[in-house]
Amino acid sequence: MINRLNKLEKIFIETGIDVLAIVPGSNFQYLTGGNFHLMERATIMLIKKDSNPIIILPSLEVETFKKLSLPCEIISWHDKEGYLDALKKAARLIGSIRNIGIEGQRMRFFEFKTLQEVFSNCQIINAHSEISSMRINKDNEEINNLKKAINISEKALQETIKFVEKNKTEMEIKQFLIQELFRNGAEGLSFDPIVLASTNSALPHGHSSNDYKIKNGDPILFDFGATINGYNADITRTLFLNSINDKQRNIYDIVLKANLVGIKHSTINNTLHNVDDSVSKVLEESPYKKFILHKTGHGLGLDVHEDPHVARNNNNKLSSGMVITIEPGIYDPSLLGVRIEDDVHITNDGPEILTSFPKELIII
Repeated sequence: MINRLNKLEKIFIETGIDVLAIVPGSNFQYLTGGNFHLMERATIMLIKKDSNPIIILPSLEVETFKKLSLPCEIISWHDKEGYLDALKKAARLIGSIRNIGIEGQRMRFFEFKTLQEVFSNCQIINAHSEISSMRINKDNEEINNLKKAINISEKALQETIKFVEKNKTEMEIKQFLIQELFRNGAEGLSFDPIVLASTNSALPHGHSSNDYKIKNGDPILFDFGATINGYNADITRTLFLNSINDKQRNIYDIVLKANLVGIKHSTINNTLHNVDDSVSKVLEESPYKKFILHKTGHGLGLDVHEDPHVARNNNNKLSSGMVITIEPGIYDPSLLGVRIEDDVHITNDGPEILTSFPKELIII
């Protein structure tokens, strides 16, 4: 973990930020190895260039944090006292600074206002992207965690397919999928699994229902993933029950073609814009252009959605160690939605597809 703390040196140099303030979440876990909850009790890690981090901790978390054996200055506070004095003590230890970089998409208003009060002469900067950038290029341990999470997820889907039959509800199938994820070794869920049938499958982030019973010819969209050591799988497959019509097959084939094109373009030094553009053109040149609802994909790791984002106008280049999703979709609310999502590791030898569950059209 000390090596990961050293990654912040580049951020200090490139941004001119004096202190970084990090709260529990993926960046906190990445730097410390500790998975602490974001709750009403303020927990803030303050990191100054060339200094050991200072961690403001509620007293009930101190012994847990000590087990991480990190070179940190711990300042604890008790519920009956509050956290303001702890932050003031940290400010005295830090000394004179010009600015503080915070996680603008993670830090809550009360933490921001307290920092503003204690460091009244400092500018507070949103450095969320800069802080998160340290996690973009995964090391071997991270890739192995992702592979384990994906393997568990695919085993769970294989078993769930055997459970699917006419008159089962989306919720019944979802609950079975969750049981299989944990039975196969998941430590948690990447997110609440999405299992949608018939026209519900055209809702990209819809919610499973107990009301609708699956019929022959229905598409069934699965979007789900297991978590291992904090790392998340994210897989989508669209299957069909017993039969498929020509329009459904045509839409599926277009989405599959877009998926394969996206993976082919996921190579080092290609831009994320180019990857998304290549995928989007396949969809846009089809008769279903008006049913495109989202970009091609996103980064994957400790967060299910993290940098880099595979989108037009993102001209950042792919580099070794990135993990992205390629997940084109077409969503016709009168008929169905089809999404095919793979997790892809960018390597010097080309894209490594971490997901292996079949993508050719499956009728169950």
